[in-house]
This record gives sequence, C-alpha cells and structure tokens, in this order.
Amino acid sequence: MRFPPSFIERLRSHFLMSEVVGRRVPLKKHGREYQALCPFHNEKSPSFTVNDEKGFYHCFGCGAHGDAIEFIRRFERLSYPETIETLAREAGIPLPEISPEQERKIEAEKTLYDVLEAACRWFEKQLLSPGGGIARDYLEKRGLKPETLRAFRIGYAPDGRAALYNHLLQAGFSRELQAEAGLIIIPEGGGDPYDRFRSRVIFPIRNAKGQAVAFGGRLIATDTGKNIPKYLNSPETPLFKKGEMLYNLDLARKPAREDNLAVVMEGYVDVVSVTQAGMPYALATLGTAVSPEHLRLLWQLAKEPVMCLDGDAAGKRAMLRAAEAALPLLKPGYSLRFAALPKGEDPDSYVQKHGKQAFEKILMRAHRLSQVLWEALSPQYNPDLPEGRAALENALKSLTDKITDPTVRTHYLSYFKRLVWDKSKAMPKAEPERSAHVERMVAQHHSAALETLAQQLLLILVRFPQLLHKSRVEETLSRMEIKNARLNHLREALLTVPPDAELGDRGRFATWLATQFSDDLPGGALPLPWRELAVEDAAVLWHETVATYEDESEMARLKESLEREWNQALFARLDELTRKRAARTSIPAEPDAA
Repeated sequence: MRFPPSFIERLRSHFLMSEVVGRRVPLKKHGREYQALCPFHNEKSPSFTVNDEKGFYHCFGCGAHGDAIEFIRRFERLSYPETIETLAREAGIPLPEISPEQERKIEAEKTLYDVLEAACRWFEKQLLSPGGGIARDYLEKRGLKPETLRAFRIGYAPDGRAALYNHLLQAGFSRELQAEAGLIIIPEGGGDPYDRFRSRVIFPIRNAKGQAVAFGGRLIATDTGKNIPKYLNSPETPLFKKGEMLYNLDLARKPAREDNLAVVMEGYVDVVSVTQAGMPYALATLGTAVSPEHLRLLWQLAKEPVMCLDGDAAGKRAMLRAAEAALPLLKPGYSLRFAALPKGEDPDSYVQKHGKQAFEKILMRAHRLSQVLWEALSPQYNPDLPEGRAALENALKSLTDKITDPTVRTHYLSYFKRLVWDKSKAMPKAEPERSAHVERMVAQHHSAALETLAQQLLLILVRFPQLLHKSRVEETLSRMEIKNARLNHLREALLTVPPDAELGDRGRFATWLATQFSDDLPGGALPLPWRELAVEDAAVLWHETVATYEDESEMARLKESLEREWNQALFARLDELTRKRAARTSIPAEPDAA
C-alpha cells in the first residue's frame, strides 16, 4: 500500500521522538537528549540516545539509527504499511483512501515540491530584478534587511497576468500541475490560466523540513481596483493544510525548544521583524484560528506558548477564541499565555519602535489562560446580586466543562470559584462598630514594609546574581509592584540581564549593572551577617523573603478592602496573616544605610 508523501510527513511531525520511543523503551533525560539501553542489542550501559530536536534515535553501540517510522518498523518487526498504520492509529489520524486517482496524486506530489521550489526561486529573482524596486522599497520601509529577506526567501510577484505561469511552462511544469500547486487559476468558463499572485510581496510558507509548500502574498500595488484582498494565501493543496501548519516552524523550532518559548503572531511581517530583532522563536497561524493541530505543534516547542496578537479589538477577540479552543486540549503542565500589546500596535510596529528588550518585557508579563477567561467573562455579570453571581458561576462552569482532563478541570473550577468569592460583595453593608483592636491592626499596616521587602529582594539578587537563573525568580520580579522609581529601575535592570552575562563572577556582573545607572546603584547594602552567605543559603533567604513579601502584599490588599467596606471574612484573613507575621522569627531586617 502506498501513502502520499505529505501524509507521511504529517505522521513524522505529529510525535516527538521521545513520545514514540518512550512508549516502548524506558527513557532517562540526559541534557537535551534521552538515553536508554538499546532495544536492538544486548548492553549493560546505555548507548542508545533519542533526540527530539533532530527527530531521530541513534545507538553508539550497534549503529541503529532512524526516525519514528524506522523505530516502530524495527522494534515491532512490522512491514512498512503496517508501521504507517500503527503510527496513524496512535496519532488518531485516519489513513487516506488510496484510489487510482489517489495513486496518480501520490506520483504528482513528488513533482509538486519541484514546481513550488521553482516558483519560490522565481519570486526571489523577481525581487532582485529592476522591476522589483517597488517591493524592495516597501520591504526597506518596513525595516527588513537584505540578509533577513534571504533567510526567509521573501520574493516578489510582478503585475503580469501570466508571468509565472509562462515561466513554469517553459521549465517543463504542466498547467495542471501548476493549478494543483495553487500557483495559477484556470477560469471555470474557459479561457487562459492566470497567476494567483500578482503585484505582491511573496512570503514562502515552508514545512518542517524547510520545503516550500505554499505562499502568502501582501498586495503593494495602489491601482488594482476594489475588492482585492491585501493578503492572499495559497489554497489548500495535497501539501498544504493551513490548519495544520505554522509559518516559520522550520526556523523557529530549535530556538523555541532551547528557550522553552514559542510566540504566536498574526502576520508574516510580524514574524520576520521580531526574528530579525533577535527573537527567533516567532511563528504565525496562516490566516486561520488556532486549531488543535496548531496547539499540538506548539506544545512540542514549549509548554506554555505565548499568543501575542494585535492590540486592537480584533486581536482581543482572536485571543479569546484561542483560549476557548485550547480548553478541551489542556493537560497538566501544558497551557497558553497571552501577551497584550498596547492599542493600535502589532508585534512588528512595537518592536520597531521600542526594541527587543521592551518586547521581551511584554512577553514576560503575559497573562495565563485562566486569567484571560476570567477577565473576559467576569465584567459581564453583577456580583452584588445573588442572581449575578449564580449566572457568573454557571458561565464559568460551562467553560470548565470543556476541559477533558479531570485534574486540570478540577483546578480550573476551584480557581474560578475562589475568584467569584473574592469579587463578591454579598456580606451585609451595615458596618458593625469596630473594636479598638481592629482599628489599631488596620492602621498599623502600611506600605513601608512592602518597600523594605522589595528592596531586600533586589539586594539579594545584586549580591548573588546566580539566583537570576533559578525558577520563578524572573516571574516574581515581573509581578512586583514597586512605587520607588529608583528601586523599580533596578528591578527592570535585573529583568534585562543579557543571556551571556557572567553571573558567577560578582565583579563583572556588578560592572555590567553599574552601566545601567548614571549614578550610584540604589538600595543600599545587605546586612553584614548575610553578605558572605553561600549561594544555596542565599536561595533559601530569597524564597523566605518572597513568602514574607507575598503575605505583606495580601495584607495590603485586605486593608484597602476593609477601609472601603467591612467584611468579616476578609478581617479574619487579615487577622490570621497578622498573627503569622508576629510569630515569624525570620523577618528580614531592614538593610543598612550605605
């Protein structure tokens, strides 16, 4: 039985190698690879490796090597068709029906790649030709450099009605093959074929192997008449299914996995511009909503891909649709985050105006999927009324019911119930007389404690910069609210430490940090007993101080709520935290003045 090459490629890209092998052989993580005892020969120490980035297994003992298909075929001793059927069954992908017509198409696919590659080269050549000046001017105004255009193989389709068609005919590619590749349109009522893409900047759409399988075109002519779309994609073909592909997957796959960060955008230029700015993990959907196949591809790159869409109403609606589409597919550890750009901005315009570091800050502050759903839904209901709270709970339950994983569903429901309770104002509004104890406790809490703790956290990182690589440190810094401008400047400097900074060398790190300020660093110095701590002890101190900071932050919020309106439950929580603070013996001391 024969299968279309595009179907085989879809199977290969559906799984990570470690998923296929790990179902049959116990694997152990070893750096960026996995190791195991080779299943194809007897050995006592592991020499068998699995590499997800490169998509193959290799045994240094017996030389066994191959992809997922070869592994299944050899491990389970199956024929090639049986192997394909096994993988398709595990992926939940139906086998294609192979009719005589399908057989012809399978043969044609071998040349579809050829005609698309020939078209890609022709578009590139047209961009560099004298007639491509209008396209080059447009790309230059968008800030794209020649080396970037070459890396993405960006080209130009001139305004001629059948320029590409005639070129490909002369190169030996038939009219039928060009039509099947989506390059030309043959009028239904008869007449000569004409090029699908004319007077457009061309962005090749490549598969995971880097082969051109389709094109996207951006209109640059100004006198083409009305009802002509600004952006145009190839139609779906045997090689191109837009709901199963991501723009720039071939180039972004490795850096995204290395950084555990994949950022999804709307437009081709967004991806190209952000990549050129030094963030090579950018991808885009192809004029369609995020699909289950898109999410599967993204989760192979990062556990929490970031959706960074335009900062307009349409972009916000797209984010909400993506959030809802992801719910049935959520599993422990895998979700989405959403980065909100300022109104009127898109990733390209924002990175051009503000640069890489500012854009990365937007990504670091991305909201989680649960937060996006809450913020979209909760304003629609009045929590002051029992009916409003009930309606809100029902709406949230309808969302959580879409989550198929029972563990994730339970935690989402618990999270939303807590938010409804926090938002609720169901307690009686008649404020009882407060005791002198209550008045003193509320009055004693002030922002100075938070400022001191924030200062302490920053100074720990200045003294022990190695902690910047520890888990949750960056997340904690990002969500801290610091009113002191100088301390906030220090916090932002720590968030933008370059990847190649030598954090183990305190002197060099201090020199780099000093360059971020026009005068002395803010914040003073650590108390003497803490200055010579080991890094491990400093990490413990950091986490203890974070816990104290979070308690104090919650107390500040509770105080503000109680000042607006009396609430017995909130007061009970404030009293609990106050007693906890009084009992704590390791409250960080206020730093020395330096």
